Amino acid sequence: MIKTIFLSEKRKNVLVLLLKEGPKNIEQIKEVLDVNSSALMPQIKKLLKWDLVTYDTIEDVYKLSDMGVLIVEKIEEFLNIINIYVENHEYWETRDLSEIPYHMRKRIGNLEHCELLEAGRDCLFEFHPVFAENVLASNYIMMASSTFQPQTVSIFSKVLQKNAKISFVLTEQVFDKFFDDFPEQFKCFLSHKNMSVSMRDGHIGPLTLVVTDTFMALWLFDKNGRFDGTTLISYEDSALKWGRELFTYYSSISNMVYIDPDSGKMEFTGYNITKASKF
Repeated sequence: MIKTIFLSEKRKNVLVLLLKEGPKNIEQIKEVLDVNSSALMPQIKKLLKWDLVTYDTIEDVYKLSDMGVLIVEKIEEFLNIINIYVENHEYWETRDLSEIPYHMRKRIGNLEHCELLEAGRDCLFEFHPVFAENVLASNYIMMASSTFQPQTVSIFSKVLQKNAKISFVLTEQVFDKFFDDFPEQFKCFLSHKNMSVSMRDGHIGPLTLVVTDTFMALWLFDKNGRFDGTTLISYEDSALKWGRELFTYYSSISNMVYIDPDSGKMEFTGYNITKASKF
């Protein structure tokens, strides 16, 4: 069965097509896969033989069997991981993925068609111009970060002026650094109606994750704990969904920071943060 599935690109494509788009007749399969009957039918017969595909004589369509669905779902997951690894092999080979939660790491194949935006040696800790341009055009931004990036303040300020929405999750150390270096701007962020800030006492796996309505971006350390400024970016729906779920995970284990309207102090899920006295 493994040979039947993997030793023919046509058979593999038929299986994935029927999984993604449901039952199809032979003409529809030929059109989508751009193959002729003489090349296609022998492959379909092999899939029928293994009961991966069944033929509905009434509807005149081919569809995956119940067991075929289960098998092809796993095959697609496997192929997606292979594809993203091949696309940017040298990048993935050197990245440390251990801090990404396992349930998200298993689905890293969702990061389809990623581009690598490499940083110049003199601006490793600045956002790549392509990233900055895209984020400024976004309607909402979700960002989780375990590093201090000063440029974040100016970008967020510009985005808020356009009435976009921002959700920001960061570690306690990064929160303190932003608060110390940009006290007035950060106070405005905490009280802005379109922005929520959450803090977690612990590590955030990826160096930085950004998800908007149009793209997903990720920065990761290499396996030696070094940061080279490379931005991994994708505009695919599957990548955006993956990014949103990873952000939701970090958000769920964090606590919202807000300014109490009565006291004017900064509070953290019900009790005062040490730095509240600064207000």
